[in-house]
Amino acid sequence: MDLRLLVHILAIVVLGLMCGSELNVGLFAHPMFRRQPLAVHIPARAGFAALFGRVMPFWMSGSTLLNLLLLFPFIHLSRAAWRLAAVAFAIQVLSVVFSLLAPVPINNRIMRWTPEALPADWKAQEARWETYHALRTVALIGAFALLIFSLAIF
Repeated sequence: MDLRLLVHILAIVVLGLMCGSELNVGLFAHPMFRRQPLAVHIPARAGFAALFGRVMPFWMSGSTLLNLLLLFPFIHLSRAAWRLAAVAFAIQVLSVVFSLLAPVPINNRIMRWTPEALPADWKAQEARWETYHALRTVALIGAFALLIFSLAIF
């Protein structure tokens, strides 16, 4: 398999897995947490926040860097494929910046929550995080689709 195809497929797979993880969090994990008693909900939510707080910086930046590799001349993408990959890369960069500015600060607070010591506005913070997460997930799915299309016109 040639290097350019390998890099392209790897970029798609890593971003696709991340999109799947993000969808799982938004559509299944967090809604399930909300249906639990507070004594279960808060520790589970804090645990997820801590886990993903450690994993996602590497996953998001690694995925973005793989996409960046597609834009280098040695990959030899067609002009149209390069443009799609460039837009996908821009979306990923904006998603990383957005994450650092919006959901990550909330996530960092959620990690420290306990059922006995919740801030007065904890439900509002959760709702805000969920909104930010949904926006980021939709953007990343868009980037994923663009990478798939860029491979199709390679």
